[in-house]
Amino acid sequence: MIGWRARIGHVAPSRGDTFVYEFYRILGDGFLLFNTTGTIRKLVDDHLERQLERIEEATVDLAETGAEFIIVGGSPIFTRLGPGSDRKVAAMLEAKAGVPVAAGMTCEVEALKHMGIKKVVVATPYPDLLTKRVADFLAASGFEVLRAEGLNVERNADLGNLPEEAAYRVAKRVYFSAPEADGIFLPCNRWPTAGIISLLEQETGKPALSSTLCNIWYALHRLHIREKITGYGKLLASLA
Repeated sequence: MIGWRARIGHVAPSRGDTFVYEFYRILGDGFLLFNTTGTIRKLVDDHLERQLERIEEATVDLAETGAEFIIVGGSPIFTRLGPGSDRKVAAMLEAKAGVPVAAGMTCEVEALKHMGIKKVVVATPYPDLLTKRVADFLAASGFEVLRAEGLNVERNADLGNLPEEAAYRVAKRVYFSAPEADGIFLPCNRWPTAGIISLLEQETGKPALSSTLCNIWYALHRLHIREKITGYGKLLASLA
């Protein structure tokens, strides 16, 4: 059976293309990702609201397709709604779908806690308002956000076209502006990040967590899967 170790669903906020690519780049045989496509085309509030209206249907569909665990992507949706919204919406969806559900933002918060990060710097591809919302959400979740900076990309299609070094450069710049941080967080699984995480950790000496890595880690953690994953940072290595 395809996906005999884990069949993971993903309610993508837009296309989900980069996340799908990085999921299969990281995980080997036995893992299957069911991905939906969403309605967010620009990182603006009316597009976020439109996607929020369709996630119930998408989540139930993924469960009926055979997903064992479902990630509801789109951290900007939940940072807009505020702290606690991620767990509240997931609980509602889980009751309807009949399988475990977590918002991507929950995966990210739990991953940061798992790595013992208390003081964090944040590097995003987002416009300033959305970057600030991420920082505020993390602060309300118990983290000290020392610095948060974004690339001011608004059009979703442009996120996937960013070169990997874009994430590397902004993350490294933000970290060295506050090197007392315990770790680095790169939200958004639409921009490519997986290939630069190990290098970023090597050069800063601190754990670096991206949305893609957090989503994969939390799904496998919840499904009680131990997997030896190398080359993609300390978080995924901890699954072994």
